[in-house]
Amino acid sequence: MTNTRRSLTLLTIFFFACSFARAAERWSSTNGPFTGFVYAQAIDQQGNLYACTGGHGVFVADRSTRCSWQERNAGLSTHAIYAIAVDVTGTVFVGTDDGIFSSTNGGEYWTRVSDGLSNTIVSALAVSPSGMMFAGTLGGGIFRSENKGIHWTHVGDGLNADQILSLTIDSRGSVYAGTDGAGVFRSSDNGTSWTRMNHGLSNMAIISLAVDAYGTLFAGTRGNGAFRSSTQASLWSEANNGIGSASVYALATSANGVLYAGTDKGAFASSNGGKAWFPIGVDLPNQVVLSLAVDASMLLAGTGGSGVFRLQ
Repeated sequence: MTNTRRSLTLLTIFFFACSFARAAERWSSTNGPFTGFVYAQAIDQQGNLYACTGGHGVFVADRSTRCSWQERNAGLSTHAIYAIAVDVTGTVFVGTDDGIFSSTNGGEYWTRVSDGLSNTIVSALAVSPSGMMFAGTLGGGIFRSENKGIHWTHVGDGLNADQILSLTIDSRGSVYAGTDGAGVFRSSDNGTSWTRMNHGLSNMAIISLAVDAYGTLFAGTRGNGAFRSSTQASLWSEANNGIGSASVYALATSANGVLYAGTDKGAFASSNGGKAWFPIGVDLPNQVVLSLAVDASMLLAGTGGSGVFRLQ
């Protein structure tokens, strides 16, 4: 056996061993929040956890009491929260059915930052490394803010879609938008102009997006699994081995290169760039995983009605 073949064999064995070990771990409840579907999650720089629900607002569990959720809705005009993002300064932003709100004190109080939004049903948020913010709406396309949400400007030359379901930004600052029915669009000029990148996509309802450390873009669809593409190309290939035709509601990447997917069939992980997926964890009582959050010590799965579960 050549050194190259031996190395590949060892790598394959290691990959499968890690996958099976992860599959045997047990999910544990974080004891809430039990008051609605958890559509979005985030972890801030201090390690505080945020869970955004579709009818009961925002819940926060601080770093020292990660199994004790506190409702943090002061200042919010609505409790329907669909998106969340944290910028480099630690400011937290949430997208709601009544615009965007920000908090600089861990969710203790929220301030409305929606000036310029002509559509206030905010379904997706993303922050670039430079601090530029993007908001995707249901019915109004994409808006951009260059001043922490104080003012928003509609952007979208070439974006032939107004139903935005997902957003992500790569390390170069390119922005990707997943739409409901028009596939994926890319912008390399801070959202000013957009280019459709759908070659190879067989499903145009893109409900989640993520970019890994190697520059691979992943798209989760409604009812047709996941797809992968180079961020510099426009050719997609299926990445469904192990998840089939699941609806992929959430995608997340870890610092060590593992890709996670939250689906209507549970949570899955891939250690080889989406080429193969394995179910992770046992005893997850609700298999509809709508959101994911990852840090160095744990994976969090937000479910459709059963709260947040943790895998450590």
